[in-house]
Amino acid sequence: MENLIAALIPKNRYGVLLRYTASLAIVLIAFMLRMAMADTLEAYPMLLFIPAIFLSALLFDHGTGFFATIVSALLAAYFFMAPIGSLAIGWAAAVPWSLYVLIGFGVSALTEALRRTAEKLHEAERHQNLLREELSHRTKNDLMMVISVLMLQAKGLKEKEARAALDSAITRIDVIAKAHERLRGGGEQGRVAIADYLEALCQGLGELLRDVRPIAVRVQADALDVRASEAVSIGLIVNELVTNAFKYAYPDNGGGTVQVGLQRRQDYLELSVEDDGVGCPVEVSSGLGTRLVRLLASQMGGAVERHAMEKGCRVAVRLPFAVDAGA
Repeated sequence: MENLIAALIPKNRYGVLLRYTASLAIVLIAFMLRMAMADTLEAYPMLLFIPAIFLSALLFDHGTGFFATIVSALLAAYFFMAPIGSLAIGWAAAVPWSLYVLIGFGVSALTEALRRTAEKLHEAERHQNLLREELSHRTKNDLMMVISVLMLQAKGLKEKEARAALDSAITRIDVIAKAHERLRGGGEQGRVAIADYLEALCQGLGELLRDVRPIAVRVQADALDVRASEAVSIGLIVNELVTNAFKYAYPDNGGGTVQVGLQRRQDYLELSVEDDGVGCPVEVSSGLGTRLVRLLASQMGGAVERHAMEKGCRVAVRLPFAVDAGA
């Protein structure tokens, strides 16, 4: 609601003449609508002026709301209240007319208070988003520095296993860095456009892992915004599954296509990584990558399923997806 009010409020404060002229125009529009509906609203001579008062106070200030109240009260007294064509209000109409003026003044004052509150909330949210973006930028830079240090460390190692372990750590940190790179403000915490994030992530993984092998990585993901923490978990799962596909699906420098998918299915997300390689065994070794995938899925309340296909292997991860977690 505050975002709608903030969108209606003019960015600049207009001059007195323009504010009061615009307020008069709003009241006259309400007056013409009331004239057009004279038979329907005969018993409610001032009903359509209430929105005009609210809009004048919302767009400008309580002064224009007071002005709209007075002008509309005079118009109602002259054109719609007995005796018609005179400002001499009868005793029967004096009490409701006076109440209308008091209510109009009250609406104007409350509307301006609402307006100021909405402006403060909007400004606070904007400031919070700027702080979040700054924090995300610094975090990403720190992570990139860690990656650089680990890469230098890996180059100096001769043991293949130690170097492979550092390379795996580097790719996992890079997954987190990419999420922070695409973080944007919104809600209680930042969100990430998951389709663009996975596209960038898989492009980087393909360039890193394929060497000279003709292996393509394709991504087909729904356009969704997810929380940053969820994006990191999804990215880490994709990282492990795509890395495993490159390692085991195409032996002897074979080639093929690794297909990454993320689709929304009612109240859950279906994340899948599918290859057209040599297939997958029924029994899966409990390596670090496999354990990490199952742990991340479990933390998100999801489950992992592996399916052997006629050609290749498909791993599907089913993750809960709340309605307010996406765009």
